[in-house]
Amino acid sequence: MVSFRKSEQDAGSSYQYQNLTSQNEFRLLKLLPGNRERLDCELHHYTLGSGRCPQYRAVSYTWGNDPARQSLHLSGNVMIRVRKNLKAALRSIRDPISPCWLWIDAICINQTSDREKGHQVRLMADIYGNANVVLAWLQSAGENTDVAKAFRFVQAAANFDDTEHSVYNYCQSKLNAHGQDLGADWRSVLKLCRLRYWSRKWIIQELVLARTVVLQLGTSPLPMADFEIFCGQLNANRDVEGYLDVRNGAVWKSVLASAAARLALQRSEGRGGDPRSSYLHDLVVRYQNNECRRPCDHVYALYSLVGPQRTHLTIEYEDSDVKRLVDILNFVQLHERLHPSKILSLTRLLLSLFHTRPEEFLQDPHKRGIAQSLNLVVPVTMLGSVELQQESAEAVASRKSVGVLSPTPTFEFDTSRRPLAFVSEGPQEDAVGRQDMIYFNVTDTDIYGLAACRLQNGDAIWRFRGTKYAYAVRHLPDERAQIVGRAHLFTDTELDGVRHREHEVSLDLATLLQLNLLAVSSPRDRTSHSNMGGRFEQLQAMLVDAKVVGRGRYNVFVLITSMLILCLFVGILIEYGT
Repeated sequence: MVSFRKSEQDAGSSYQYQNLTSQNEFRLLKLLPGNRERLDCELHHYTLGSGRCPQYRAVSYTWGNDPARQSLHLSGNVMIRVRKNLKAALRSIRDPISPCWLWIDAICINQTSDREKGHQVRLMADIYGNANVVLAWLQSAGENTDVAKAFRFVQAAANFDDTEHSVYNYCQSKLNAHGQDLGADWRSVLKLCRLRYWSRKWIIQELVLARTVVLQLGTSPLPMADFEIFCGQLNANRDVEGYLDVRNGAVWKSVLASAAARLALQRSEGRGGDPRSSYLHDLVVRYQNNECRRPCDHVYALYSLVGPQRTHLTIEYEDSDVKRLVDILNFVQLHERLHPSKILSLTRLLLSLFHTRPEEFLQDPHKRGIAQSLNLVVPVTMLGSVELQQESAEAVASRKSVGVLSPTPTFEFDTSRRPLAFVSEGPQEDAVGRQDMIYFNVTDTDIYGLAACRLQNGDAIWRFRGTKYAYAVRHLPDERAQIVGRAHLFTDTELDGVRHREHEVSLDLATLLQLNLLAVSSPRDRTSHSNMGGRFEQLQAMLVDAKVVGRGRYNVFVLITSMLILCLFVGILIEYGT
């Protein structure tokens, strides 16, 4: 153990952190006893697993957005600045006659050093796992919710008896003995579950990995184990009719749907096995709505929940966004064997969580080079060959419902390899305006489309799963293929369900970005055919088209079918209109 009781700077100066020199080294805060306003403490270095660490508590809390202006005093007037909420927690934790050993990330990690933060994140599974207790300080800046009533209700219900129905039995006893309305109790629990604390991303690993958790707000404590029993019994008996008498309707459903209850249930389930045996890609999706201060912490805050494969994931706060994205995608593809069908959706989600625009990668030559270093295998559905269609009323109506598609470069692939391999990028196709888009049908299907490129009969239509556009592909000699442009599709078929012609294509990240495969759909990008008014216009266009343009027996079938559907549609309007 190394102790630093005094900075070498003058009194009144900020504390100067000493470097952590070994792989498992970390700091503990010794909060000195007292009962006055001023908080005195010391920082000590220890090595995890050395057997010399004192018993300590890890504090889980909400940082807040206010500036760190509150003072903690280390040996005189040497100070560490903290936020108001943390100081309130320390004042509540402090014992009047004996010191407290604590691990608190804002104090025990040098927050000015990205290198040290990355090092300490890798140790957090052991830091929280070895803590005697994790103290969850539920108070957040600006919140004044009193949870004492909720704590009393949860604790009494969870411990009423030794059965698996103690919550129900407790509530029933209150109703039978006093005819007491339980509405206020249930609403207090809901307020507990809606505290801002539960929305933090970092608390997930802090609570899941802990041996013992105590919830606290002010001077009121509640063992997390009681809250786990409470939520577990609600969840297990959610469909039992008798419970409807003691649960306050929509309130208990809101309790179970809360982030607080989900964490309580996850802790309970984790006791049956290793809570860290999970995949990063699942965790990122599952907890995408939890909040963190730095975008990269949407991944780093979940690091310790990942299984043993996490040792292959680098944690570097100093990395650029593109380097971090490449490392994460490479990790899930190589070490978690993420199925190609999920690669595109995960990449889109990460770009969104990191607040990164794809254009940033393409405009910067250095970032583009990094993006080109990662190859991803993604699925593509080959829908069929193109048959160019004559101009028609349907084509005119369709053009009015779509947005303009910007030109893209041409891309060549080697189709003899599995997965199909990207070969080279060619010149950019000329832009095609909305009114000049080429109307086509995919042979032997009910799929029609508009292409923003020079389309030819026999070109193929590819669609990457989960994307909003299709791509026109031209087969070339020597088992090569070339993407020549993008297209809008119109169909009532669920395209993501077409599996019989699905292949895999190997593309680097930069090419995925250039093809707009990572663009997120917005309402204005969707065709009007996706709403009822659009359907009606489409039927009208089909009727006109069938009369004007002769298509043989196929158009007779379209005409009859369209008339029947139109009659049904008008009948529905009359029924609901009256």
